[in-house]
Amino acid sequence: MKVFIVTEGGKNIGLGHITRCTSVYQAFEEIGIQAQFIVNGDKIVQGLLKDKSCEIFDWLNDSDTLAASIRDADIVFVDSYLADYDVYEKISNIVKTAVYFDDNVRFDYPKGFVLNGAVFAEQMPYPKREGVTYLLGVQYAPLRREFWDVPAKPIRDNIETVMITFGGADVRNLTPKVLKLLADTRPELFKKVIIGSGFQNIAEIEKAKDSNTELIYQPNAAEIKKVMFESDVAISAGGQTLYELARVGVPTIAVAVADNQSNNISGWVKTCFVEYAGHWDDDRLAEEIEQKIKILESKRTRKCKQEIGNKLIDGQGSSRVVKELLSNFYKEHIFLRKATFNDALDIFNLANETIVRENSFSSNKIEWDEHIEWFKNKLESNTCEIFIIECLGEFAGQVRFDINSEQNEAVISISIVEKMRGLGLSSFVITNSLRELPKFRRDVKLIKAYIKDENIASVKSFIRAGFRFLQNTMVNGCKSKVYERATEDLYE
Repeated sequence: MKVFIVTEGGKNIGLGHITRCTSVYQAFEEIGIQAQFIVNGDKIVQGLLKDKSCEIFDWLNDSDTLAASIRDADIVFVDSYLADYDVYEKISNIVKTAVYFDDNVRFDYPKGFVLNGAVFAEQMPYPKREGVTYLLGVQYAPLRREFWDVPAKPIRDNIETVMITFGGADVRNLTPKVLKLLADTRPELFKKVIIGSGFQNIAEIEKAKDSNTELIYQPNAAEIKKVMFESDVAISAGGQTLYELARVGVPTIAVAVADNQSNNISGWVKTCFVEYAGHWDDDRLAEEIEQKIKILESKRTRKCKQEIGNKLIDGQGSSRVVKELLSNFYKEHIFLRKATFNDALDIFNLANETIVRENSFSSNKIEWDEHIEWFKNKLESNTCEIFIIECLGEFAGQVRFDINSEQNEAVISISIVEKMRGLGLSSFVITNSLRELPKFRRDVKLIKAYIKDENIASVKSFIRAGFRFLQNTMVNGCKSKVYERATEDLYE
C-alpha cells in the first residue's frame, strides 16, 4: 500500500504540522505499512525526520513533481495552511483516497476525507457534500506513539514545577519572556523549559533563566512526556501540544501564538481543561499568566482538570484515523468470487492461523493432506458454497456456507486475513456474501451462525449484518450462541 503525507514546517512557520503528521506515520508503521513524507521544509525538518522515509522540496511551487510522486497512491494526507484549493483538487483527482487535515473550515474540500481532531470540531460549520467524509472530534486527535499508553499521573499538594513549551520553533519569541516573568515573580518554582530544534532565541533564554531553571534542548517525544510527568502545570502554545498535555493530565495555561489556534483554544477552554491567558501580543499577557497560576494553585482544581484531560484524550486517535481509512479503502476494493482448487494453499494457511484455530470448534492444527481431501470434497459437494474474498488481486479471506437442503438453511463461517481484522470488515463481507449466495442457491431460506461465547467480535459482526440471537447451545463441548437471518430480502 502506498501512503504519502504531504505537509510543511520549519523555523519560520513552526513544526506543529510535522508533529501531528508524525503520529499518523507511526500509526501506519505500527501495522506494517510504510508511509512517506513529502515536506516543504528546511534543514530543521530534515533533522527531525531523519529516521523516516522523507522527501523535502517546495511542493507548493512544484506541483508537477508532487503529482508525479503521489500519482495512483492509495492514501495521501495533506496538512497545510499554505496550499490553495487547486492543490487539494489536483491531489483528490489523482489518488485513490485523499485526506485533508483541517482546523478552521479552511475550504469546501473536494472528494476525500476531512480530518479535524479538535475539541468540538463536530460542531463547526462544515458543508455536507457527497463524496466528502468527515472525521471530527477528539476521538480522532492524532498523538505520537509515546502518548498512546500513559500511566496515571500523581497530583502534588502544591505547584512545584512549571513546564514552558512554545513549540519546536517559538516563532513569537515567548519562551524568554515567560521564563523571565516566572523567574521574577515565582523564583521558588522549578522551571522546565523546552527548547525545540527551530529556536533562534537560545541566548536570550539562557540569559533569562534563574537557578531553578532547567533548559531541555531538542527533546524527543519520550523526553517531552517525561517533563510533562514531572510538571504540575504547563504554559503552552495553543496547538498540538495541548492534546499531549491533556493525555498526560497536566493542567495548562494556553497562549495563542497564531490566529489559527483560536478555535482550538476556545474549545479547550469550554472543556475547562485549559486556562486561556490571551494572544501572544496582548498587553496584559504577563498579568493573565500570573492570574491563571493562582487559579491552578488549588490541588482540587488541578485534579479536576487532569480528569477532564484524561477523559477527553485516550491516545488512540491516530489508530482510529488509520482504521477508518483502511476500512473504507478495503471496502471499495473487496469483491467475492467462487473458490477454485487453486485457492487450497491460501485457505490452508489462513485456517491454521492461531486466532482462526482458537475461534474454531476444532482447535487442532490442520494437516495438509487432510485439508486437501476436505477442500476437494467441499468444492465437489452440492451442499457447500465457498467464496473467496479478494482485495486488489490478493487473497483476503473466505466465506463458507454449509447447506442443509432438506431444511432449506445454511450455516455460515467466515475468516479474514490478519491485516484486515479489526477494521469492521467482517459485517461488510458477511452482508455481501449473503447477496452473492442467491446467485447460486436460491433454495436457502435461512442462514445460521454458530459462534463461541468468547468470540465477542464475531457476535458484533453478525449483529451488524442483520442476524438476530436464536439460542445458546453447545458445539464440540464449547459454549456457543446461535444467530440467524432469513434470506427473503436477498432475492429482491
